[in-house]
Amino acid sequence: MKVTIKAKCGACVPPRDEILDVDEVAWNRFQLREELVQVLFPDLSAAQRELVMGARNGYGYYCASCWDKMFPSEDEE
Repeated sequence: MKVTIKAKCGACVPPRDEILDVDEVAWNRFQLREELVQVLFPDLSAAQRELVMGARNGYGYYCASCWDKMFPSEDEE
C-alpha cells in the first residue's frame, strides 16, 4: 500500500508543496527512525529522499531545482 507525503520547499517563491507516493510500511518505519532513508527507499532519487526527510521532520526541504541554484556543482561555477 502507498501513502502520499508532502513537504514544502523552503526556497521556492511562492512556496510550494511537493508530494510523493511512498510505501506505507517503509514510511512508518522511517518515522520511527528504524532505518536510514536510503535503506528504506533505495529506488528513490536523492531529491526524492530529501522530500521524504523533509516530510518527516516537518521543517520543509529544498526541491531539486532550488538545491541546484543554491549549491551549484563545481562544473557549473
